[in-house]
Amino acid sequence: LECLKEHQRDVTIFSGLSHPNGRKMNGHTTADNFLTGAYIKPDGSGQTISLDTFASRSLGKSTRYQSLVLSTDEGIGEVGRRNTVSTTPKGRTIPPLVSTIKIYNHLFDKIPASARETLNRKKSLLDAILEDSQSLKRVLGIRDKKKLDEYMASVRDSEKKAIRAEAWLNTPKPKVDPDSLALDATPIESPQEYLKCMFDLMFLALQTDSTRVITYSIGNMRAGGSTASGFPGAITGEGKGTHHNFAHGNRTGKYDAFLASQLAYFIGRLKDATEGESTLLDNTMVLFGSSNSKTHANRNYPLVLAGGTKLGLRHGQFLKYKETIPLSNLHLTMLHGLGIQTESFADSTGPLSAIF
Repeated sequence: LECLKEHQRDVTIFSGLSHPNGRKMNGHTTADNFLTGAYIKPDGSGQTISLDTFASRSLGKSTRYQSLVLSTDEGIGEVGRRNTVSTTPKGRTIPPLVSTIKIYNHLFDKIPASARETLNRKKSLLDAILEDSQSLKRVLGIRDKKKLDEYMASVRDSEKKAIRAEAWLNTPKPKVDPDSLALDATPIESPQEYLKCMFDLMFLALQTDSTRVITYSIGNMRAGGSTASGFPGAITGEGKGTHHNFAHGNRTGKYDAFLASQLAYFIGRLKDATEGESTLLDNTMVLFGSSNSKTHANRNYPLVLAGGTKLGLRHGQFLKYKETIPLSNLHLTMLHGLGIQTESFADSTGPLSAIF
């Protein structure tokens, strides 16, 4: 709270909101449904579209990248301990970007002259896969057909991204000086600098309107970082131990305070950037939180919502709700603030009138 004091007029702090179906799930598993509200079964089925993907279908139409999915951990992780909370419309986990250098190149590196030729080869390959899948499907059993359909859905997603990339080939990427960023920082060797650089990259992505939707997953309960020694201990200097270990030992205080300071830094950058007659923060919603209020308790989520005052949000308050109120009500409220008129999202029962 001390870290956010200077931004208190720009934030709302929540407690009480929960995913009601989370009580039926494993203590860790509901991190996977933080942005979906889905009831995920032990085998991973039941997952649905995440909030960021839902919003990006409207907000991502006029930007180079429909959305940006980031994490401190490579790959998608395992069921119940995913490395990202972002999913496709069909509920498949979206692989995140982790390397600061790769994220910078993705957003700001010069488009090579060979890009069109490379893209055409990729499109030809995707077309061939789509064509071959039709004949293969005719000889498969029901279970194998389902697996093939899941795979082909990923291929179609890749095809859409290739078509989108082709449309932007003649538009230069924004110029950002790489020397202004700690691009050589890694979560293992320099975790503090790495996190700061990730927040800098997110700010620049929004400022340059490269995308309007971003998620960033800072570790999961299994590992809490890209190193076996654990991300929290590397940051706070309290020795080895995963985020899970720290939670069981009630040792997350310093780590949580550090993350809050990074949030305050990010909010400050958005607040200092003008956009029209207001600031970038006024036109941006920033949701910060965790799926665990304490060890194995997937309810009463600790949350901070910042920004969006020009979008209709009211801040400078602490709101405590009953745990029967779904977190998805907050998601629905955010969607309405972004101009996305939908009657519901996941298990929502209505928007939160106290902030919008």
